[in-house]
Amino acid sequence: MKLEMEQKWYNKLGEYRFDPSDTAKPKRYVLAMFPYPSGNLHMGHVRVYTISDAMARFYRLNGANVLHPMGWDAFGLPAENAAIQRRIPADKWTHRNIGEMRKQLDMLAFSFDWEREFATCEPEYYRWTQQLFLMLFKDGLAYQREALVNWDPVDETVLADEQVDDNGCSWRSGAKVEKKVLRQWFIRTTAFAKPLLEGLNDPGLEDWKDIIKLQRHWIGECEGYAFELPLEGNHKVKSVSVWTRNPEELKKALFVAVHPDNILNSSKHNECILENVTVANPFTKLALPVVVTEQVPFPEGCDTYLAVDSEQNRALATKNGLSLASKTKLKEVNNSTGEEILQQALSKGIGGHPVSSKLRDWLISRQRFWGTPIPIIHCPSCGTVPVPEQDLPIQLPTDSVGVPLAQNEQWLSVTCPSCQRPDCRRESDTMDTFVDSSWYFLRFIDSHNKTMMFDRTLAHRLMPVDLYVGGKEHAVLHLYYARFVAHYLHSKGLLPTPEPFKRLLVQGMVMGRSYRVVSSGKYIPATEVEVIDEKQNKAIERVTGEPVAMLWEKMSKSKLNGVDPLEVLREHGCDTLRLILLADVAPTSHRNWSEATFPGILNWQKRLWMTLHDFRELRGKVDPVTTKPPTTEEFTEHEHKMWDARNYFTAGATFNYRHSHQLSVGISKMQGLTNAIRRVPPDVVTFGRQYERALAAQIIMLAPMAPHFAAELWEQLVTAPNRVAREDTSSDLQWDGTVFDQRWPEIDEEFPLDLTFKINGAECCILKIPAKRFNQLTHQESLDLALRQEPIVKLIGKRPLRTSDFVLYPSCEAILN
Repeated sequence: MKLEMEQKWYNKLGEYRFDPSDTAKPKRYVLAMFPYPSGNLHMGHVRVYTISDAMARFYRLNGANVLHPMGWDAFGLPAENAAIQRRIPADKWTHRNIGEMRKQLDMLAFSFDWEREFATCEPEYYRWTQQLFLMLFKDGLAYQREALVNWDPVDETVLADEQVDDNGCSWRSGAKVEKKVLRQWFIRTTAFAKPLLEGLNDPGLEDWKDIIKLQRHWIGECEGYAFELPLEGNHKVKSVSVWTRNPEELKKALFVAVHPDNILNSSKHNECILENVTVANPFTKLALPVVVTEQVPFPEGCDTYLAVDSEQNRALATKNGLSLASKTKLKEVNNSTGEEILQQALSKGIGGHPVSSKLRDWLISRQRFWGTPIPIIHCPSCGTVPVPEQDLPIQLPTDSVGVPLAQNEQWLSVTCPSCQRPDCRRESDTMDTFVDSSWYFLRFIDSHNKTMMFDRTLAHRLMPVDLYVGGKEHAVLHLYYARFVAHYLHSKGLLPTPEPFKRLLVQGMVMGRSYRVVSSGKYIPATEVEVIDEKQNKAIERVTGEPVAMLWEKMSKSKLNGVDPLEVLREHGCDTLRLILLADVAPTSHRNWSEATFPGILNWQKRLWMTLHDFRELRGKVDPVTTKPPTTEEFTEHEHKMWDARNYFTAGATFNYRHSHQLSVGISKMQGLTNAIRRVPPDVVTFGRQYERALAAQIIMLAPMAPHFAAELWEQLVTAPNRVAREDTSSDLQWDGTVFDQRWPEIDEEFPLDLTFKINGAECCILKIPAKRFNQLTHQESLDLALRQEPIVKLIGKRPLRTSDFVLYPSCEAILN
């Protein structure tokens, strides 16, 4: 029955396109992090998109012009490795997976604006990723240098530090990571370190909570400056990075100390002076020796130390047989102030930005095949030459399977666009996939634009993203890189704000029940387990009797605890699956997937269905000519209870949709309204106007979470015979439209809402104020009301009021602390 009903409504729910021409409605940009197209949806996908879809539908019912797009984060090693194993091109494998996942997303009826769909592996997209790189390159924010990198010998590519686990193994292949010196491309994110740190204080950021702490920790306190000092002579490594709190220390530098693990120490001595290696100090014109040692206070995260003139550093130099310039000479070489040194460094492009000692620039080079080509040509005459913009995109070869670009001679060979020399080489590195996802939210604004990344006017209208939904695993790197790109583009005048995401909803994982044999640690399927005591987590393996640990863990194939969402969909229907994922726990909490939780949702749906059945049956028995509604006090009282319940539970559900995003509590509020509706006597069902309005509010509030079910319930409501509210013009209900043509239920002006007074955070008393007046409350008026309440006067006495905070959630609640 459910599946038939969903099929009936599937093609009637309409298309969900943002209308750029509609400027009358407020905009809402709701975005869920786009997926990697693995080919199969998992429960984590279904949860995140169910959350974003419920919010997008809620905003539409509130009269907003909503942008809710979907696309694919389609580059990366998994596709490349899968393609090599199957001996097919990576783009074919990727687009096949996209087709499969698109079908699965459609089955769940998510209201995406599919007209804006793109995949990052399409030349039409990565042409603009290359454009972004060229902008950064032109501004001195993309550069190449030698670096000691993490090398995965199995996947044959560079890994970021964050992609290496605590055991020194690759996050993807599991291989022991090696260290290699390679010439790599970097993006100078450190140039924006301080603005990125200060941006976390932006009052416009909502619900960032502990994500702010994670970002702060990643960036670090910007209490010093980094400088890239050139090495003298002809070396493979061209420069050394030093960090100092005080730029004037560069005038007093005696030598540069490096840790034995530093890239310059190729001989791996523990303590020595590096022969024929000196650092040019551009601010004193003196050459600084390089000492390998562990006996200096390296700044956090640094393997270099700028040794200034001090007794301790002179003693260390003497110990290593290093003769130093006299103190007098050091004083004479430079009279620049710290500010002047910073300005010189900035003008030379060798640093001078405020930054923490531990933050590093973003290493974006990857050495395989399936990624955005870096648009650079290496010319023996001209050096590093950017590809002209009219020649973009530099496309990947499509006919080879897994051949690294560095081995594809036909693709590498190119003519220099500057001097026309024919024996030049393309850059063979591709970009880290984080570059593709660092700006994708901007392409959704204007995904078919063929002349620019996005239209500036549209960006100023639609940015920032109003609600960004995604997992906590992306709370550091992806958010940091996306914030960097937004800060950079804001500095170019292309975005209205530096911060790209106004409000975050960081959803928890879906956890599956796993079973692990205690003695061996081996995971076994549920069918091989006998549960002795569920509450005490006691179980044994059926065959051996061995004790089994029962755990809630992230769903995965290796732990044998995954659940295919399509199986649940086929058994219970799309709307039930969505409601199960949203009920019981907040979106931000982990969701333990258990069939024991199903009956609560299934019974609620059954009660709603029976409610409409009973309503239609009783209304069908009424003869409108001879039968009149009761005039008894009891009938009037029940109608008032319906009025009260509708307003009370609507206020609660609205708060949990709009303000707290506690959608599970919103479901509880709706279930409370269902209970109130089910309690009324038959004559109220038969004749009650307030009963009808409560039923309508119930169905509309359910619609964002269970669209097909709500659409069917609404049709049952509006086609019922003898509806007393059929001609009711006092409400905003469109009785001749579908449930999605309705407006979100409003609170009646006379309904009393709670103004809660707290003292030092503890609730003291509550004042009920009619909604009409409540929604006009100011901080001062609330304070005046508070000081007239007897419980508050008793508690405060004559003590002075130090401070007060006031927050008003219109038509929901208000708090004065």
